[in-house]
Amino acid sequence: MRVGLAHVLPWQFYWLAVTLALLAWVIVLRRRIRESEQRFRDLAQHDTLTGLATRLVLQDRLNVALEAAKRHHNGLALLMLDIDRFKDINDTRGQHAGDEVLRVTAERIVQAVRKSDTVARMGGDEFIVLLPDLIDPRAAESIAAKLVTMLSAPVPFAGRELAVSVSIGVCTASPGELDPDVLLKNADAALYLAKAQGKNCFEVFFIGTGEA
Repeated sequence: MRVGLAHVLPWQFYWLAVTLALLAWVIVLRRRIRESEQRFRDLAQHDTLTGLATRLVLQDRLNVALEAAKRHHNGLALLMLDIDRFKDINDTRGQHAGDEVLRVTAERIVQAVRKSDTVARMGGDEFIVLLPDLIDPRAAESIAAKLVTMLSAPVPFAGRELAVSVSIGVCTASPGELDPDVLLKNADAALYLAKAQGKNCFEVFFIGTGEA
């Protein structure tokens, strides 16, 4: 016996409508959850101001680069960059000016290095560049010199030009001398030395020699 819609009772229409509404809501909810998860992943992997990799991504890529260096017997290098007198820019020109300096600095760093390199913002005005697959780790010095020059160009802001410069600490390592904590520690030590030398320059720490 066939039953048409005309023979469906009102309460059956009601429950059918409720069921369809619930199914539609579940679909919408799942989509929103996926979108939220993707946003959280993006926030964890990319700095919101500059779009650069975060500390978490850098750590993962550094570990991968270290394993590859051990297998292929290549060296690598870490460059730690700090904008000179960045606090003065924020204090005298305001936070928007500081943010623009950070964004432009990030763009210039990315333009100066290889696509296979990783550029990360560690927080504040500190950046890290990971240079993997270096046959000659000392080649990092030429990259550091290039960055010092490029990043000393004024940054346009609100019709004016903001004078900027950077100090860079470089830690190079050959096969057999690869340890992530040591690399970061010595890059930081080299950066401190560059600051002490008068800023707007770079200093190099060679793992293995124990000298900067």
